[in-house]
Amino acid sequence: MSILKNAIKRGVSRAVGNAVEKGVRTAVAPAVERATAGVVNKAADSINQAVGTPDQTQQYQQTQQYQQQSSVNTAQVNAAAGTLGSLFGAYAGAVNTMANEAAKNMKLCPGCGEGAPAANKFCPRCGTALPEQTVADGAVCSSCGTQNPVGTKFCASCGSKLPAAVAEEEAALARDQAVLASWDNLLPQYPKWCFGGNEYYIEDMGPGDNGYPMYMFSVSNTNAAALAQYRELLKQNGFRPAGKYPSEESLYKKINGICFRFNCSEPFGGDPGCMSVYFTVSEPNGGFDYVAPPPKKSSSLRDLFGF
Repeated sequence: MSILKNAIKRGVSRAVGNAVEKGVRTAVAPAVERATAGVVNKAADSINQAVGTPDQTQQYQQTQQYQQQSSVNTAQVNAAAGTLGSLFGAYAGAVNTMANEAAKNMKLCPGCGEGAPAANKFCPRCGTALPEQTVADGAVCSSCGTQNPVGTKFCASCGSKLPAAVAEEEAALARDQAVLASWDNLLPQYPKWCFGGNEYYIEDMGPGDNGYPMYMFSVSNTNAAALAQYRELLKQNGFRPAGKYPSEESLYKKINGICFRFNCSEPFGGDPGCMSVYFTVSEPNGGFDYVAPPPKKSSSLRDLFGF
């Protein structure tokens, strides 16, 4: 396949990905792939024929030079471009039609976001109870009754938020609340996060060298100010810098002889809006109760002889 065909196909794939919900895309993909081959080939051949260049990768790379050296019929090129636009216009309509038809017989799992047949009561991937609404039902405006294309969040007729978008937000909120509910079992020694953001996640990183588990807490759509507020909340609950090299990045609290540690040395290492911090059991360098010795007095003749 030439560079031209590859470029067109990438563009079509992006358009399809943006047009439909993830779950529907899974069902639509096979039909899309079958339709893509004919549309891409026809569009590429139309342009190649207009510029008078064979469909070969090396020759396509020389198109700009060829156009300058030959008397290309501008009208033909414009006609080819118009044909390409018409093909993509018809193709986009076909994709929307396929997506809307698939949406009538599909539900989206609120737990993992995958598609499932409308007859299913539970998600075959994660076991979460599926909603009564199909994906198509979720695109029907509850205010004016308009059937909107799947994947849209607001009604094209009146601007109201669509049921699918409302359900998605409610499911996301429920997932975050479930994570915070698990905090009491996994991290009872630490105050619970209460400074906004979303997409909460607590991951067990496995036991450390001392056998105690380490947990990573992640939250999206947050910032350094929220982290500073949480550090202050930790201090109000008895956590503090400790050891030979005390730092605000690591706060410690000893409970029944066990030293619990909060660490935020690289909280935004991967994404400025996504924070990851760690909770574990660990003594600071020098020990939790380390106290720096007083500075030594300098010796001099005056000190030795008293004058």
